[in-house]
Amino acid sequence: MKKKLTFYAVICALLVCLMQITAMAAGNMTINQCIISGNNQITVVATAPAAVPSDDNNYYLFELKPYQGSIGSRQDFCAQAAKAGTVTFVTTLDEGTAASKLYSKFVVAVKTGGTFTAVSQEFYITNPEAIATHTAANPVHASIKGVTADNAAVLSLSDLGAQHASYELAIDRFFLPGAALPYAYNGKTYNFNQSIVAEYDMIMTLLATQNVEVTMNIVNYYNAATALTVKPAGRVAKYRQYAFNTDEQLGAESIEALMCFLTERYSNPATGLISNWIIGNEVNNNNPWYFAGNHNVNSFTLEYEKAFRMCYNAIKSRNANARVLTCIDQRWTWEDGTPNQYGAKTFIDNFNIDVASHGNIDWGLAWHPHAVPLYAAKFWDMPSNYKAMNLISQTPNTKMINLLNFDVFINYMTQPSFLAPNGQVRYISISEVLFNSQGSNEATQAAGFAYAYKIASKSPYIKAFIVHRLVDSPYEKAHDNSACGLYNCDANGWATTPKQIYDVFKYIDTPQSAAYTQFALPIIGASSWAALGLN
Repeated sequence: MKKKLTFYAVICALLVCLMQITAMAAGNMTINQCIISGNNQITVVATAPAAVPSDDNNYYLFELKPYQGSIGSRQDFCAQAAKAGTVTFVTTLDEGTAASKLYSKFVVAVKTGGTFTAVSQEFYITNPEAIATHTAANPVHASIKGVTADNAAVLSLSDLGAQHASYELAIDRFFLPGAALPYAYNGKTYNFNQSIVAEYDMIMTLLATQNVEVTMNIVNYYNAATALTVKPAGRVAKYRQYAFNTDEQLGAESIEALMCFLTERYSNPATGLISNWIIGNEVNNNNPWYFAGNHNVNSFTLEYEKAFRMCYNAIKSRNANARVLTCIDQRWTWEDGTPNQYGAKTFIDNFNIDVASHGNIDWGLAWHPHAVPLYAAKFWDMPSNYKAMNLISQTPNTKMINLLNFDVFINYMTQPSFLAPNGQVRYISISEVLFNSQGSNEATQAAGFAYAYKIASKSPYIKAFIVHRLVDSPYEKAHDNSACGLYNCDANGWATTPKQIYDVFKYIDTPQSAAYTQFALPIIGASSWAALGLN
């Protein structure tokens, strides 16, 4: 395996280099650095193997807003420098004003025939945390144990000993009509729905009392009243969730303002701290979880990168210690032919290369290693028709990737080409994984959790293991054949009785673990946890 992984690491590194070489071939210049350098300044450094022909002896720096695709006929460069092998541009950040460049991408241009032509790749600011006003320390926990929090039982988290909790935040809801909470940002006033803000204030205060690290899933829905948040090509009312709008000035600036507002508001451990922000849900599955219109995987990833960068710069510019994550599902190389669905491996490869080319940042990864099929009670024993499809293997090109071939995923994400800018393995969270009791029994559900948790907890690179969900959902039971909560629910979704998984979850990371997990071994078909290579 080591030889194979080394080979794949070399291939990925070569792809990153190829992206850089391609940029140089197109324009003969490469931007290597774009940072906030203090005193309201941005410093951009670019190199060229040879002088690029032009009308004069200068290179020019242009900024492009997220919704701008090219220089076009513009003449308003923001800096210039005499031609040299290495050139340094200095321009103003202008944060707090309508001219803010915090979210801009930068290109080097030359003047030919009186017009400006880009001769470098696009490059973003890579250290937005330099201007952060908050540096709230994230909770330090000894356990990766977590659960999707439900209003119906959020105060159970402390009894369960949960160390992590996830919740969903839909950006479109903050733009619904109603009583407004004004927020001034970059010279404009934005009005966010006051009742929605109050709802999240309450939720975040409750979570703060439970001493959990909060992971917030940032998603986007579509209706006519809040269409400004949705990418124009995605405004088709039949999908589950939608791509963020980076194509229109009003939409992009509104999302920028909202993300700054939310980060400022929820960066206080006493009243509510969001440590981890996941941008989109299972975004490799554009249809239906991040619909952006019709794209191939290459163009989709570039579009998603724009939204990710926009949110990343907003969040990190307000809380330097916040983590910002992308999100993939368990379909590693599997593509069923449905339009706008991409294998997670292809997406994450492209995303990694795009980010490296445009300015590497400290992105993290939220992974959903669900069973195959999704609602199977026994992830370790697929139904025979699924086994016949050879979906799970121990190779980097496996069709599906979950707890059965967990090491394949870990080995892939620890390759040199995937490391963070500081040289460390990126923050990786299992932010959603479900164990179903509908169609089986509570003992099998609990056994599945125990087995999966022990697999995940043996890796130092998995920072959270978040079970979906705290309470059964009537909708999921009726439409998805899924009862994956730690509690049963009534017809209105309120928690009733705890299931067997409740106590297994509660004690899995305590000295009493053995007493609550031994029952699982005959269900799994093992003589001991040690026989499975687990403690």
